[in-house]
Amino acid sequence: MKFINTFVMIIACGVSFNVCYAKENPSWSDYLQDATQINSPVEYIDTYNKYSVISPNFKIKLTDFGNIEKTKKNITYTLKKYGVQVLNGRYVYNLFETTTPLKSNVDFSLLYYDKSIVAFRVKEIGTIDYVRVPFKKFQVTTYLYNIKDNNFTEIPVILSNSDEGNEKTDLLMGDQVTYDAKKGLYTYLANVKTYKDGKTSPFKVTLNANLKCISSTLGCETIGVLKAKKEN
Repeated sequence: MKFINTFVMIIACGVSFNVCYAKENPSWSDYLQDATQINSPVEYIDTYNKYSVISPNFKIKLTDFGNIEKTKKNITYTLKKYGVQVLNGRYVYNLFETTTPLKSNVDFSLLYYDKSIVAFRVKEIGTIDYVRVPFKKFQVTTYLYNIKDNNFTEIPVILSNSDEGNEKTDLLMGDQVTYDAKKGLYTYLANVKTYKDGKTSPFKVTLNANLKCISSTLGCETIGVLKAKKEN
C-alpha cells in the first residue's frame, strides 16, 4: 500500500508540474522549434509569436499583444500592440511594447549572439491611414541585450515619414553587429539611404561590454542602458 501511494504521488506531481509549466509559458514550448533551432537559431522572423532559440535557457520572440481601439477627433481606428520578449532562464521579460497601424509589416532579425549578448533589429513599415493625409512610416531600431544582467540598449536607427503626395522614405541598405574581443567592444554599423538626396551614409555605434555607448555617429545622448521588465 505504501508503494502504491508513493507511485500515485509521483504521477500526481508529474501531472501537476506539466500543467503548471503549460499554464506559465505555453508559447515558449514548441518542441519542433526547439529541436530545429538549438544549433542554428532563426535569424529572421516576420510572424508574431514565433521565437528564436539561442540556447535551452534563452529564447527571444516578436510578440503580438492584441489590438487596441483608439478614437481621435471622432475617428475610430485600430492599432496593433506588439513587442519583444525574452525567456531568460525560468522567467519571461518584456524588452519593449509599442503600437503600429494594422496595415504594417513588422519583422525581427537576429544580428548577433554570444554567451553574454544578443543583438537584434526590429523593422516596421506601415501606413498611417487614420489622419487627414495618410503617409508611410519606416522605422528601424536595434537592440543589444545582456543575458546575465537582464538589461539592454536601444539604438534608434531610422524614423522616416513620407512627404505628402509620395511614399518615399529613408531606407536601410544593410547592417551588422561585430565584437572586438581584444578591446571588449561591440559595434553596430548600418548603411542608411536618405530619400531626399539619394545618398547612402554609414551609421555607427560602439558599446562596451556593459552596453554603455562609447561613441555614435549621432552622439550617445539618445542611447542608454535600460532594465528589462519581468512579465506579470
